[in-house]
Amino acid sequence: MNKKKTLWTRNFTIITLGTMISAVGGVAMNLGLSLVVFDQTQSTWFSGIFAAISMLPGIALPVLLGPVIDRMNRKHIIAGLDAFSGIWYLAFLWYIHRCGFVYGAYLLFSFVIGCVGTVCDLTYQCLYPDLIPEGFAQKGYAVSGAIYPLATTVVTPLAALVYGQWGIESLFLAEGCLLLLAAAFESQIDYAHEKKQNAQSFAQYKADMLEGFRYLKREKGVRSIFCYMTVSGASANGVGMMALAHFQSSSVLTTAMYGLLTSAETIGRLIGSAVHYLFRIPEEKRYALTVRVYMIYELCDGLMLFLSYPLMLAARFLCGFLGSQTAAIRSAAVQNYLPADMRARVNGLFSVLVSIGMMLVQLAMGALGEIMPYRWAAILLAAFSLFMIFLVIVRGRQHVEPVYNRKV
Repeated sequence: MNKKKTLWTRNFTIITLGTMISAVGGVAMNLGLSLVVFDQTQSTWFSGIFAAISMLPGIALPVLLGPVIDRMNRKHIIAGLDAFSGIWYLAFLWYIHRCGFVYGAYLLFSFVIGCVGTVCDLTYQCLYPDLIPEGFAQKGYAVSGAIYPLATTVVTPLAALVYGQWGIESLFLAEGCLLLLAAAFESQIDYAHEKKQNAQSFAQYKADMLEGFRYLKREKGVRSIFCYMTVSGASANGVGMMALAHFQSSSVLTTAMYGLLTSAETIGRLIGSAVHYLFRIPEEKRYALTVRVYMIYELCDGLMLFLSYPLMLAARFLCGFLGSQTAAIRSAAVQNYLPADMRARVNGLFSVLVSIGMMLVQLAMGALGEIMPYRWAAILLAAFSLFMIFLVIVRGRQHVEPVYNRKV
């Protein structure tokens, strides 16, 4: 009797459990660290520096370490770094128990965790496609796309409650233990790594790195997708920045109401991921669907601050619902299109582009927000992102469509 094919193989179940455990702890710690730094310093400037320090590794590490990750066993990297992070959290718990709050120590802690997280995220992107059974890529990415929105919805209020009752130490203890548990799960993945000779010289390392650049230069479809996603991600971040400023400066809208917009989008993402898991989108329709969703998303982003509040909620829900669809389609298509032994290098370049794009847009929107109304700055940015859809996705259809519409 033939064994029925299923998404939920041993490997996929383990990586999903490990991701869920990491997501729960990550959401809780992101909130807890933001709260403790502001509570102890009473300074948004110091809080901003703390957040920026954790983002710095994303600017350089993905490109520098991509060639190394492509030559190593990715399972061992993820499990090893999660185990290291768990020990690092518990060690820092011991430190703050003895010394209390020291801002410089928290900066060092944040930088180390940022480095580890950057490498883990890049390695995860490379390993995950290999753990999804053939023919189940759409469902697999629908599952992964639902994990963090679900964790954010459930864990954020619980983490705030735990922090208020027992302090940051309780979150450090929980996260350290959760990461060690995740590492234990991940070490059980049955992953056959194709061994490659480690780079023996800087010349070999340089050649590996340049190969990633040459691949993107050669593959116009992947390059176009990465180009648009860099602009779109940075645009969404900038629009969110203007939206928050708009709500805070309004006599009618409140910060709590802004928080509900995030909740509406999160709920939309969860429902969208569930629909994407249950209903398969035919390969030949994926490119066309994606282009339409991109346009709707940018229009909703640009017009949001001109809408009444109930329509804002509806627009954010729609963006979350549709965005989860295209995110799963794009991830499944691109990651399966990339050669397995080059994913780290190519994804690393994309990660650096996104980090740089977000930093540039934050600076640009900060300047625009000083000289024009927030809603007009937001619509200007969204209009540029909409223009990029036509410039690289629609205009480059002959190269982009085969990436989206291939069978995965």
